[in-house]
Amino acid sequence: MKKRTVAILGVGAVAAGALALRRAGLREDLEWRDVVKPGRVIDIDGYGVHYIDQGEGPAIVLVHGFGGSTYSYRHQIPALSQDRRVIAVDLKGFGYSERRADAGLSATDQVRMLRRLLDQLGVTHAAFVGHSMGGAVVQRFAAAYPEAVDALVLVGSVRPVARARVWLPAPFVRPFAPAIAALTASRMLTLSFHDRTKLDDAVRDAYLRPLRLRGSLDGLLAMMRDHRRDAPADLSKVRMPVLLLWGADDRLVPLHVAQEIRRDLPQARLAVIEGAGHMLLEEQPEACNRAIDEFLRQSTAGQRVPDSALQPSPGT
Repeated sequence: MKKRTVAILGVGAVAAGALALRRAGLREDLEWRDVVKPGRVIDIDGYGVHYIDQGEGPAIVLVHGFGGSTYSYRHQIPALSQDRRVIAVDLKGFGYSERRADAGLSATDQVRMLRRLLDQLGVTHAAFVGHSMGGAVVQRFAAAYPEAVDALVLVGSVRPVARARVWLPAPFVRPFAPAIAALTASRMLTLSFHDRTKLDDAVRDAYLRPLRLRGSLDGLLAMMRDHRRDAPADLSKVRMPVLLLWGADDRLVPLHVAQEIRRDLPQARLAVIEGAGHMLLEEQPEACNRAIDEFLRQSTAGQRVPDSALQPSPGT
């Protein structure tokens, strides 16, 4: 009787998983080599990294968050590239970078990839912007290569936790993992917005489309596995100017995390964007662009940037 019950539940779970995946509109039905990419692909130690390189002047590197891509900075690239060289990059396993679970996908591996990318592009130093998980990556980069970092902008950033415990699905859960990942990604995207009218079907599809690349889920599982190898980041080496840019209504990475980061990086200045959640770059792009631009101009001029100078007016 128990076996029969388990079998019935198993069939039901498979059916529910298939239905959930269909409703989420996400299947791994795209081949990485064939899909049209918005930028270029460069070979980094045998791995294809997708990036956008636009503008001239001092370099600024844009690093997206978990589940993001260069699309996450679609409002920043045109604005910041007017007088800077903007390099937006898809981290390994994300966006339109290659899908290979054996490529090394820990945060330390991502830092090494960024270093090699900049070397190949002839960039010796740059300002770095990191959103959410990308903020942890650029903090690690700044700790590893402080001489290469002019300034840091951490947007709704998480802290660079070392060897965090992560959940890996048991073998019997693996068949349902694509459906779970699809629903989780869609739900997290919704929760990331304060004003959900900004998340229309076109924007949602653009954010979720890279998850349709074959090997995406295996890459995410490999990333969680590889993250266990990350050593602590020595943030005492991060002495360059730092801006913390936060959405006032961020529910995924609340504002108190910014205060925790300030304990690690006491030189960090804080700018809070009203009328925005975790996706503040998407919801309030003009206010974010002004804050980033003003911070970079003043920090590269060697001026201390007070918090008040970076506070956009509410709802802008």
